[in-house]
Amino acid sequence: MNKLKVLLIMGDFSQWGNPKQYFLGVELSKITDLEIWHEPGNIHDILNKIRFVPDFILILNYKSSSQISPPITGLSSLKIPYGIFIRDLHNLNNLPKYVIDDNVKHIFTCFKDNFRKKFPQLKNMTKWLPNHVNTEIFKDYNHPKDIDMLMMGNTSKKWYPLRNTILKTLSNHPNFIYHSPPKQRIVNDNKKFFVRERYAREINRAKVFFTCDSITQYVVAKYFEVPACKTLLLAPDSPDLYDLGFRSGENFVAINEHDFVAKAKYYLLNDEERERIAENGYKLVHDRHSSAVRAKELLKMIEEILSV
Repeated sequence: MNKLKVLLIMGDFSQWGNPKQYFLGVELSKITDLEIWHEPGNIHDILNKIRFVPDFILILNYKSSSQISPPITGLSSLKIPYGIFIRDLHNLNNLPKYVIDDNVKHIFTCFKDNFRKKFPQLKNMTKWLPNHVNTEIFKDYNHPKDIDMLMMGNTSKKWYPLRNTILKTLSNHPNFIYHSPPKQRIVNDNKKFFVRERYAREINRAKVFFTCDSITQYVVAKYFEVPACKTLLLAPDSPDLYDLGFRSGENFVAINEHDFVAKAKYYLLNDEERERIAENGYKLVHDRHSSAVRAKELLKMIEEILSV
């Protein structure tokens, strides 16, 4: 059986510190006949330059900055089925207008409930494609668990209020470590910054790791990266998280601004229970949320679109 021909339009993420979209493309290339395009332009001109007529076109990070998603024109007259992927709700209040102007029929997004609440008029054309991890990087490196409490990433009070509260509360605690993210997306010095394998190895050293899902209640990548490294995740619960198989006390621990200190102390004192939950989280992510699994789910959704 011939592989489906797919044109994937996205920014060039190959040199980014944590390129989830790049790894999705890598996995998709194993199960489809894939052409990846990074440059802006008219879609009809692009189709004349690639090596086949695609069965389906997917534009990642639609209407994001040009570095993340090259601007594409001519979509309203496109006859080939195509879809867009949305991963940022911060600056997309005009999305319904863009969808009409570009004649979009299929939307993929890593948001579920909140996307449908924000854009109820688009819910019938929306498919959920959650975050995922490259499990060849995010895995158990068998490092000694020599960090009690760890947090990494953006702590902006505007976007990540719980992370901001955790940092302010624990910043002077001797058993708490915080690493800020690199200021640039493209990171060439993996020894200087916590990116890719070095990032995963640092997670693997921790007994517990704090994060949050931002003000948008979005299941950020850390919900998968941390359990994938067999470290106990302490983070807020959400309906989307439940639908992904996460259960507090079983494969992660739900926290809020009132109880994160108490829960961290409890699981630091109870090694067996902490290790049991971390092991379950590890199995969940490696079984259900790898980039390879997500690519197969994406392909199945595309096939369903084309079968109608």
